[in-house]
Amino acid sequence: MRSRLFCSVACGVVFIATMTHGAEYESVTIRVGAEADSVELKVAELLQQRIAEPSGLPTRVERTAGDGPTNSLLILLGIPAHHSELQKQLEDDQIPALTQRDPGPEGFLVKMLADNDVLLAAGVDQRGVLYAAGEILRQLDIKEKSVEIPDTLDVRTAPAFAIRGTQYGQSGVAKKLAKVRDWTPAETQRVILDYALAGANTFSTGPGPMFDFIKSFGLMTQGGFGANTGPGPPEWNAKESIGRIGYLCLSVPEARTAQLKRCEDQFRSSPTYDFVKFHGGDGGGCECDLCDPYGLKFIKLVEKMAAIIHKYHPTTKIYFTNQKFDNADDNAIFEYLQEQPRDWLWGWGYGPGSDATSWQPGHRQTHRMDLFRYPGFGPYGLYPREILRQLPPRHQLVYYNEITHWRYAQHAYIQMYPRADRDGELPPRTSGHEIYERRPDQGLTMVYDRLTFYAWPRFYHRVFNDLMRYGVGDITHSSGHHDHFNQWMWQRLLWAPRTSVEDVVDEYCQTWFGREAAPLMAEAIFQLEENLEEAPATPLIEKEGIDRNFILVSQAKDEIPEIHLRNNWLWRLFMQKAALDKYTQLAVRQQTELQTGIENSISKALAGGDVAAAIDHSLANLDALAESAEMALLREEAGKLGEESNALFGVRNEGYFNLKHDFIGLGWLRRQLEQAKQANGTDQVELLKMIVDYENPGPGGFYDNLGTNNRAPHVVKGYPYDHGQPYVSMMLSEGNRPSQRSMHFTQDESKGVTLKYHDLDPNARYRVRFTFVRPWYQSRYAERMNQKSQTILADDLVLAEDQPLPERMSEFFTFDIPQTATRDGELTIQLRKAKDVANGPRVEREQWRNSGGWGTLVSEVWLMKQDD
Repeated sequence: MRSRLFCSVACGVVFIATMTHGAEYESVTIRVGAEADSVELKVAELLQQRIAEPSGLPTRVERTAGDGPTNSLLILLGIPAHHSELQKQLEDDQIPALTQRDPGPEGFLVKMLADNDVLLAAGVDQRGVLYAAGEILRQLDIKEKSVEIPDTLDVRTAPAFAIRGTQYGQSGVAKKLAKVRDWTPAETQRVILDYALAGANTFSTGPGPMFDFIKSFGLMTQGGFGANTGPGPPEWNAKESIGRIGYLCLSVPEARTAQLKRCEDQFRSSPTYDFVKFHGGDGGGCECDLCDPYGLKFIKLVEKMAAIIHKYHPTTKIYFTNQKFDNADDNAIFEYLQEQPRDWLWGWGYGPGSDATSWQPGHRQTHRMDLFRYPGFGPYGLYPREILRQLPPRHQLVYYNEITHWRYAQHAYIQMYPRADRDGELPPRTSGHEIYERRPDQGLTMVYDRLTFYAWPRFYHRVFNDLMRYGVGDITHSSGHHDHFNQWMWQRLLWAPRTSVEDVVDEYCQTWFGREAAPLMAEAIFQLEENLEEAPATPLIEKEGIDRNFILVSQAKDEIPEIHLRNNWLWRLFMQKAALDKYTQLAVRQQTELQTGIENSISKALAGGDVAAAIDHSLANLDALAESAEMALLREEAGKLGEESNALFGVRNEGYFNLKHDFIGLGWLRRQLEQAKQANGTDQVELLKMIVDYENPGPGGFYDNLGTNNRAPHVVKGYPYDHGQPYVSMMLSEGNRPSQRSMHFTQDESKGVTLKYHDLDPNARYRVRFTFVRPWYQSRYAERMNQKSQTILADDLVLAEDQPLPERMSEFFTFDIPQTATRDGELTIQLRKAKDVANGPRVEREQWRNSGGWGTLVSEVWLMKQDD
């Protein structure tokens, strides 16, 4: 057994001990107290099952001492007051009693008495016993015919946060795209217990068997109710921020009455939850004038609903989330809470869209710019600190953090740069602006869904430490089981927040892959996080980390004992991810090499070769593009692993079914060649020159690539376009080059995207070329998206009135600049929205803007100096 460091927290002090070799035992006996309650007995049975599971190691549970097998590890498990033998052992060894202050509520002691082969596992309370079992399972090295435990094991600890929870279940993406089987009830229970053994104490659930199962282990439950969601006639519909249905206007008396009745009907017959969450709604309420400020309408209705719940369940703690509320909504709630004691309310919930100091997808419409004056540690912690400052002391701040999506989410890659809010505000260039510069690798993001298998140790460790110091805990948002590492790490940090990210990853890997494989898997997890991020200086085809991750996970297989490997669905998920990443890299490299070959062939033809033959040869090469032998092997390996992981635990990487893509815009290249084949003379040459030297504006010219983090030095107005909704592959054709797919835009401003040029030749003539393309919208957004054209101006001269923009596939548009516009050596190119865009009632304009509306839109601009 190799040595490692492990941390425990007691009374706020971190103790570091070194794990050394321990004795091996051929069997295990778990002895509970004569007065053990039902939870202690269930924990003992759980521990027995988990120890025996890998190899059938003889493991039994007993209440009183009996004639046990020789060379057996004896575990005294339970609450000392219920276990006289455990209590006596603590006294004989002069071990301080476990109390609510030392180590604290839900705490435990796990201590090995090597001299007499006894392991003490004492819990302060019921949950403390469960967490003691979790610590034992993390420390044991279960082998084929024995179990080894460090003889120096001595952990006395309690959780740092009172609320430690999550959601559980399979995602719709896993079922639909990854084609996984349904979990059995036993598998769902296992997932719950895996997180509980890591330290979780609260689970979001509905009434029924899983509620009863969770409570049977002494754990807490959270229910929920949508104060503003429910059925009703059209006249009750809210003016939801992006126009979604299913939300009700709380200013309609009949809607309020119906919601109160629905609340009564639900909670009259429901079990008693420890917590009930009233979510503000993913849409953030109603935008109509009668609901302004919506936050006040919402909180007053929640107060009435809380009274209903407390009538039937007086011990239930009530909290709400301010998801996507704006500043006025939040301020109205602050004032309401400060007016008089609101004893019915336990806490303020902080979830996706709740943050008033970061521009994350979901488009909170206003931001607290005043909080950036002295930004401290950066954007994530600014608003929680402000909420806590304004909350009356009786209320808690609890989190509903989103660590389940790898892009387009609260703490994920934001996909593209944030748009200006309703006040025209964008995030300051200081105070953590780097969170907006993080982007997903543009090749990998085409293969993997928003709900894909991933692990983010370093970034989420940073997010945790920025946020959690202001709250009492977290019941995280999880949309499936693809976020396994993130959720597990979160529970461990909620227990011991000072733990380093290296130690958390090391513990995770030892727990799930064994001590020998842990170093390889830990390195692989850190490498995986690095691979996912776009590195402008290192494109995907040059990322050595892709191969490194593949090798590390492959090598780890040989270090995982067979008894653990045969059912290890998690290692198979990591291996699938490694194989699919490598496949994607090879596919992008193959396409890039093909494009380079075509460019070289056309270049030689333009220099004096056979142009027609070069075009035909290039088109033939595009037709012949096929999966390489190495790619096929990787795909087959990922497929086999996916079948195994699905059979073992109903999990699989959906990327396996989504590997065929035009990653670099070969569709544009094909179209350019086909057009050149039909053209003659200078038109043909012009088309082919763009293939060879795409960005070149010619002598004295300028090129601007308008997108996120692209070089666009002449842009003075506009900001990168984020598509306005979660990334949908159909919105733009993959046949576009990457530079054509990203763009700058403006919303409802009267002046659109603007470029300004200086030091032009006053005697020269100039032409301007644009790349234009507009996105396709899903049906729920399309009805309000009437923008299809824009006007183009050079200074104040109209170059094109209501110039149409093609949908999905880009085209070039070229215009001569009147020499009067450049005679002073300067030029302003400006776009203006169509006259019928972003007009009408305020609410309709807001819904248009929030769901991705654009007024002007442009991908690329060439200003070209014409030959004399």
